[in-house]
Amino acid sequence: MTTTLFSRQIVTPDAVVCGHVRIDGAHIAAVTPAAAPQADAIDLGDDLLIAGLVDIHTDNLEKHYQPRPGALWDALGAALAHDGQCITAGITTVFDSLSLHGAKDGLNRKDALGPMIAAMDAAGDEGLLRAEHLLHLRCEVTNPELLALMEPHLDNPRLKLLSLMDHTPGQRQTANKDRFRQELERSGVSGEEMATILATRTAWRDQAAAPKNRAGVVAHAREFGIALMSHDDENEVHVEESHDDGCVAAEFPVSLAAARRARELGLLNVMGGPNFVRGGSHSGNLSARDCAAAGLLDILSSDYVPLSMLRAAFQLTEAPFGWSLSEALATVTVNPARIAGLTDRGLIAPGRRADLVQVHRAGGGWPVPRSVWVKGRRVA
Repeated sequence: MTTTLFSRQIVTPDAVVCGHVRIDGAHIAAVTPAAAPQADAIDLGDDLLIAGLVDIHTDNLEKHYQPRPGALWDALGAALAHDGQCITAGITTVFDSLSLHGAKDGLNRKDALGPMIAAMDAAGDEGLLRAEHLLHLRCEVTNPELLALMEPHLDNPRLKLLSLMDHTPGQRQTANKDRFRQELERSGVSGEEMATILATRTAWRDQAAAPKNRAGVVAHAREFGIALMSHDDENEVHVEESHDDGCVAAEFPVSLAAARRARELGLLNVMGGPNFVRGGSHSGNLSARDCAAAGLLDILSSDYVPLSMLRAAFQLTEAPFGWSLSEALATVTVNPARIAGLTDRGLIAPGRRADLVQVHRAGGGWPVPRSVWVKGRRVA
């Protein structure tokens, strides 16, 4: 099947052009400049046509599986709701980022992991999903059960990313213990429970489990050919360890020094869209805007708000940043695709997958996805 789209603002890798994008089956066949739409073209007018977004880190599935603390939802229903929210945000490839950690807001990740992965697998097998869903396992190296939790899923064909995390209070993302205590309080944790949590997590870090687990994750990544990322690197030593382990990206570095060292060593820096849109990190760490201002921002992920990716990318084109649209949108399209070796998407160019989004600029600056195509088929 052949479809032709016309837009006065097609965002290509090098420029914004007026013309046609011809889709043949699942791929882009041609990008042709033109002043007006041909007779059989779908006219998008002044709306932009951009490549589909690639989200390498989102906690969104967990939020739908447990929409309120202690209230679990049907796993398949959670998968469908998560998929719908992603696709209507213009995200055509999403890495469901599941934590292999303890409990958060009453959600026991150990018990939830299997049902969430199984539901997403089933939804995909039945053709119920509109975005392509891949898997990103977030590996908490201090968890004594980490490797046992990982192993049943290592041969899942959707598994394309692993990340190394250490959320021990007092370092990295949770360097500020007072802020960590405040987060526990908001989750309803009592003073006695809080002391137990702090002591347990610190003990895990001090035991031999963390180095053994880290080495195990690195070995699995190499054996199965899975891209590996670091998480919350705080300083140059952390980044250098990540580089030596074979990490290709630094997720959410918590200082400019760490982000700068990551860039020097060839790692791409990943920051959260909500951090950028809000103007700062909710945990008091490195601002995504400061990372961009320093010329160190490579990738934006949705983290916990799917619509934040597109909004943050367009904000990069505004003052004080002034990035070109092509450069800004690369942070949410081709750059994250490249991290996981997905070289077939992320650009509007002949031969690439026809994952495309029609974007309208609303009043107030919000970019609004109006239509979405995945592999040449309109899905939203």
